Parts: sequence; C-alpha cells; structure tokens
Amino acid sequence: MEEFYIMRNVKLLSAAVLATTALGTALPVVANAADVANYNTTAGVTFTPNTDKVDPVSPDPDENGKPGTIDPNNPVVPVDPDDPNDKNPVDPDKGTQGPLSIDYVSDFNFGKQKISSKDMTYFAKAQKFVDDTKPHVLYAQVTDNRGTGQGWQLNVKQDAEFKTADGTNTLTGAQIAIKGMNTATQDGSAAGQVLAGAADTQLKVGANVLAMNAPVDAGQGTWVDRFGADTDLKNEADTNEDGGARDVDQAVTLSVPGKSNKIADQKYSTSLTWTLSDTPANPVA
Repeated sequence: MEEFYIMRNVKLLSAAVLATTALGTALPVVANAADVANYNTTAGVTFTPNTDKVDPVSPDPDENGKPGTIDPNNPVVPVDPDDPNDKNPVDPDKGTQGPLSIDYVSDFNFGKQKISSKDMTYFAKAQKFVDDTKPHVLYAQVTDNRGTGQGWQLNVKQDAEFKTADGTNTLTGAQIAIKGMNTATQDGSAAGQVLAGAADTQLKVGANVLAMNAPVDAGQGTWVDRFGADTDLKNEADTNEDGGARDVDQAVTLSVPGKSNKIADQKYSTSLTWTLSDTPANPVA
C-alpha cells in the first residue's frame, strides 16, 4: 500500500506540470482584434499682426545666389553715405513701426563734383554696411506682417529743389532718376509678387511716384526694391567727400543742367518722402 501511494502522487504531480506548461505556451498566440484602440488629438496655431520693428536686410540674393531672393534672417547695419570712411551707421530707429512698415530706404549721395557748364549726370554712392567692404545696390525695404492680404503701395516724392543749407541758392533743373527697379523676397515665399516702379523712374518735386506696388493677396513678408543690379556698381575716382575714390550705383542718377548756377564749396541737398499706403495702386489699364 505504501508503494502504491507514492507512485500515485508522482503521477498527479506530473499531470499538473504538463497542464501548466500547455497553458503557458498557448497564451501568447491568442490575439483579439477588439483589444486595439485609437485616440485622436488636435494641433493648432493662431497668428496675430506683428508690430515689432524689422531690421534692414541685405538686398543681395540669399546664400544660394538665386535671383529675386533675399535672406530676411540675416539683418545688416547700413552705413551713412555722408561718412567718407563708411563706418558711421545710420540711425537704427529710422524705420517706421507697425505691422506694415518701411524698414529702410537708402540715402542718395551724389558725391563731390567739379563745376561744369555742360549738362552732367552724377551717380549715387553705393550702399555699404558696417563690417562689410563690399558695395551693394541702393534699395528700399518694406515688411507686411498684417496677415490680411490687403495689398499696399510705396511712393516717393522729392519735397523741393536742391538748395544750399541757407536756402539762398537753388540747383535749378536738377533731377533724380532711378533705373532698373526690381523686387525680391525670401526664396519659396507663398506671397503674390510685388511689382516694381517704372523701368526709368523720374522723381518730381511735389509729386508722388510709384516705387513698389503689392496687389491684393500679394506682398506679405519682407520685400526689397533693388535700384539696379550688381552690374550697375562701379568704382569712381576723385568724387568721394574726402576727394578719394568711391563705389557708386549707376542706376541712381542726378542730372544737372550746365546752365544752372553752382556755388563753390556749398552742399546742395533736398529731402525725399517715402510714403507707404495700406491699399495697392490702381492697376495699369
């Protein structure tokens, strides 16, 4: 009886082990599609008009050299063209504020010229930047961060004739012209194209002249209006304020009649008013 009892317990134990093993191998291969679940979430962003001041950028093509492009991620510090050493920066607060802004426009300096009785044309000093010896074309820069797609236009007006500082002498008949205006923005922009002013834009005393026009659904982001191209840049001898050479942009000119009276060692100057309107110009018929 004792031997039978021992054998019986061994057999029961073996059966329990086998059952457990069988169950263990069967569980991992059982799958039920009802155990898979999905949960949906959302992602979103809302934009508001940006009133932060926008710094000037270079009018040169972006780092890839693609025509019609600029790099708005790399601001520059323009140099005052009246500084013969190209070191004195322009007032950084000169740009306008708001979501639609004039960020920068180049000043025109036509150098130190010899008196002549002939009709003469003089070139404006090229744009320079701090810590950059390379000349650049002169330009205007506008940013539209309104987010409305309303369009805009930039006009320029010569406020008065060229006069001496005391206002007693006038450079009668002198006229500024800008040739070859062309616009650019960042590569891949989804904004509609901004149109440049006339190929040969003559400034007029007291009259607005179109420089850039952004139709409805165009002109968002930062745009520059380049005055000419790199081929218009050249080095000119003896016309800098200190009597030395200077880099000029031949696309921006001052025509002076030979018959106008010129007083020696007097600087003649005028002011230009650049006006940015929040509606586009009427389309040309």
